[in-house]
Amino acid sequence: MDALRFRHSVSHFATGVAVVGCLDDADQPQGMTVNSFTSVSLAPPSVLVSLKPGRTDGLLRRRGHYGLSVLAGDQEGWSLHFGGRPQPEPGVAWERRGGVPVLRGALAWFACELDQVLPVHDHALFVGRVLDCGHAGGEPLMFFASRYRRAAAA
Repeated sequence: MDALRFRHSVSHFATGVAVVGCLDDADQPQGMTVNSFTSVSLAPPSVLVSLKPGRTDGLLRRRGHYGLSVLAGDQEGWSLHFGGRPQPEPGVAWERRGGVPVLRGALAWFACELDQVLPVHDHALFVGRVLDCGHAGGEPLMFFASRYRRAAAA
């Protein structure tokens, strides 16, 4: 299987965009953009994110609790910032919900306790038990065909 062809094909599945937030060893919030986020179970409420090995992966394993912030349509700058392209004025505002950092103004948020880590090839699947969550009104930020999109008005 050609990796580029696979990546291009997968990019044609529209996803939302979220930021995983975790406290570092100095109790400062750190974040990473993900678009591989899904609900797993209603009983108990659980969500899953897929991460490559790295700093965020290590923090989640050590700290055991994390937040997920689902980005709204006007928060593309935050996605870029936490996706490895720091923005000069990202306007990031963290708040703690359920003891974990989430982004103020996010479309939805989830406070999670790490339940399972499942290694799968070059990634790990992090299953978190949702301890608390909430949502606001608005339109989601979407990612489709390797570009940010906004949901079309109905």
